[in-house]
Amino acid sequence: MKRIKVLPEHVSQKIAAGEVIERPASVVKELVENAIDAMAASIEIEIWDGGKEYIRVSDNGFGIHPHDLKLAFLPHATSKINSADDLFAITSLGFRGEALASIASVSSLVLRSRTADTATGYQLSFNANQEPTIEPVGMDIGTTVEVRRLFYNTPARYKFLKRTSAEKRYIVEFVSGIAIAHPQIAFRLVADDKLALRTHGQGVLKDTLANLVNRSVISNLVEIDYQADWGGIRGYLGKPSLARKNRKGQLVILNGRIIESSLISNAAEKAYAGMLEHRQYPVFYLFLNMNPGLIDVNVHPAKIQVRFQDERQLYQEVSSACRQALTTSDLSRQLAVDSGSFHVMEEQNRVSAEQPHFDLDRYFPLQPEAWKSVDLMLVKEQRTPGLVLEQPKQESLSTAAAVYKNQLDAVSEPSPISDSNIYRVKDQLLNGRIIGQFRQTYILLETESGLWLLDQHIVHERILYERLLAEEPQFNVQQVFPITLNFSHKDAQTIVEHLPKLARLGLELEEFGINSFVLRGIPSFLSAESGSIDEAFIIELVDDLLDETNWREKAVITLACKSAIKAGRRLDNKQIQSLLEQLAAAENPFTCPHGRPIIVRIAEQEIQRRFGR
Repeated sequence: MKRIKVLPEHVSQKIAAGEVIERPASVVKELVENAIDAMAASIEIEIWDGGKEYIRVSDNGFGIHPHDLKLAFLPHATSKINSADDLFAITSLGFRGEALASIASVSSLVLRSRTADTATGYQLSFNANQEPTIEPVGMDIGTTVEVRRLFYNTPARYKFLKRTSAEKRYIVEFVSGIAIAHPQIAFRLVADDKLALRTHGQGVLKDTLANLVNRSVISNLVEIDYQADWGGIRGYLGKPSLARKNRKGQLVILNGRIIESSLISNAAEKAYAGMLEHRQYPVFYLFLNMNPGLIDVNVHPAKIQVRFQDERQLYQEVSSACRQALTTSDLSRQLAVDSGSFHVMEEQNRVSAEQPHFDLDRYFPLQPEAWKSVDLMLVKEQRTPGLVLEQPKQESLSTAAAVYKNQLDAVSEPSPISDSNIYRVKDQLLNGRIIGQFRQTYILLETESGLWLLDQHIVHERILYERLLAEEPQFNVQQVFPITLNFSHKDAQTIVEHLPKLARLGLELEEFGINSFVLRGIPSFLSAESGSIDEAFIIELVDDLLDETNWREKAVITLACKSAIKAGRRLDNKQIQSLLEQLAAAENPFTCPHGRPIIVRIAEQEIQRRFGR
C-alpha cells in the first residue's frame, strides 16, 4: 500500500499554477487585472506567437515597493485583503495572491517596477534555481512584467495549447472585454509587431464600443439604466436585428469584473421573448454594480464565476429592467449610408411595391435529363415494398406546427405530411395542379389528398442545401467593385483564422488594414441572386466554422438560407413548377435544414367539414 507524503514545493506550485494559468490569455488576464488594481490609466500588452513565446504587460500604476518585490512572488501574498472577513467585501479584481507565483513557476519571468517615492525602478528576475535577484533599473512609474517560454518546464501542458491564431484570438477577446469594462483606461494590444487593438481611455462607454465593435452594432443599441436597492444595471442591449447563433456577443461585467453567469444571461435573454427566432441569442453589454457583501467571488481561482445572495430577485429585476428598456425603445432596423446610397443592413421579409423578376430558370432549368433521374429514382423506390418515410423528430414538428397555427387557423389546423410512402409524396409534387401563391410567400398546390401549402423560401433552401452539400467548393465570381467590410477586433481575428475555410466556400476575403477586409469574390449562386453580403452575414458564417467537426454542413445551411428566394417574391407558374420538380428530386422534401416543415396539408375532408358538407 502506498503511503501518504507531502509533495515537494516546486511540484505543488505547478499544480496550483494549473488552476490559475490555463493558457497565454490567462497570463494576460492576471497581469492586466493587477494593473487595473494598481490604478493604471494606461495599459499596453505585447505578445508574440499567440503569447506562447512572449508576453509583456506594462502599466503606469502606482508600482510595487522595492521591499515587497520578493513577497509578491510568494503564494497567497497580496496587498488587497487582510483577513477572512475581507473575502465578503471584495472591491478589487485580484485578491488571492496567486497570479505572480503561478506564472513564475511555469515560465521565465522578469518584473520591473517603480513607485512615485523612489528615484529609480527595480528589476526582479530568477536564476536557474528559481532564486530571485533584484537590481536597479531606469524606468517610469509603473510596472512591467515580461513572460517568456510559457510552460517550458511543463511540456505536457504546452502540447495542449492550440494554434497560434487561436491563442491570439483568446487574448484579443479578453482585452476587448476588459477594455469595455473599463472605458476610463487606455488599452493598446500589439501582436507580432502589429497593432491589434487600441482604446483611448476617455471614459465614455459608447466611444470605447465604437473602437471595438462593428459600426452596425453601435447604431442598433438600446441604452439601459436601472437602479435598485442592491445597486444598478447600466449598459446597452442589442436590438433583435443583431441576434447571433451563439452567445459570443454577450458581455456581463460585475463591479468591473468580467464574469460568466448563466443567471444573468438567461434573465437578459428572457427579456427578448417573442422578438427572436429559435436558437437566436441577443447581443448585450451589461454592467452590474452591486454591494460586495451580496456576492461571493471566491468560487474559482480564475474568478469568473460568482454566487449571488438572492438569485431569484436578481433574475427577476434584470429580466424586467431589460424588457422595459426594449419595449420602450424604437426597435426598427437602422439604415446606413454607404457611398451616397441607402441600403438596409439586414434584409427584411416584406412585399416590395415593384416586384423584381427572379430568373428561377437560371437555377432550375427544365431539363429532360432531370426528369429521367427522378423517374429512375421513383421506380426504384416503388419497387421497394414497405418503404417508410423518415419522419422528423416530434419536437421539431410540434414547434413548427405552433408557428404555422396562426397563419392557417382561419382555414384549418395545420398538420405535417404523414404519407407513409415517399413515392406518393413526390408524385403529388410532380402531378399536382398549381393554384398560385398566397401572400407571395406560400405556394398553393391542389393534390389528390387535399390542399398543400409550401413555403417557397424553405423549398428553395432545402434544394440549395442538398446541392451545396454534395458539390465541390464553389467557384467564386470576382467583384467588379470590391466591397470593404469592417469588423470588431475579436471578430476580425476569428475571420483571419478561418480565411482558408471561407475560400473553400467561395468567399474570397483579403486583409485590408486593421480589422478590415476586402471582399474580392463570392460564390456564383450568391452573385446570381445579387444578395447583399455584409459584416453580419460573414460573422454568422464564421460562427458556423468554429465547429471543427461539422463546420461545412453548418456553413452550407447558412449559405442556403441566405441564397434562397425570400418571402414576398412573385413567382409565375413556370417558376413554381421548376421549384416543385427540384423538390421532388430532393432526398428530403419534408423539412428545411433547420427542421421546419416544407409542406402543410389541409385534407379535403377537413375543408368539407368546415363548410358543413
